[in-house]
Amino acid sequence: MPKTKALTIKDVVNVQNDNLRTIGQKIIYLTIRNGSDENGWASVSLTDLARNTGLSRRGVVNIISRMKDCGLVESSNDHDSHVSKNKYRAITL
Repeated sequence: MPKTKALTIKDVVNVQNDNLRTIGQKIIYLTIRNGSDENGWASVSLTDLARNTGLSRRGVVNIISRMKDCGLVESSNDHDSHVSKNKYRAITL
């Protein structure tokens, strides 16, 4: 069985650099990371992210989907809220 290559900090930085190219992508990632609670989760609506970035709601959905696919964020629905918000967590080292 072949050995699995260890993931290095340089690999993680390269993933971030490759996937956070535009200012909108960076703002969304930083909003999630900097708005997180003590457990690392940020509760924010797609509408708020769209308003903060100047992107369409669909554009925000696409960016978050790509970030999830490459492992930069994960999401969870906030079923306890009366407002439609999702919870997002930025994956960090």
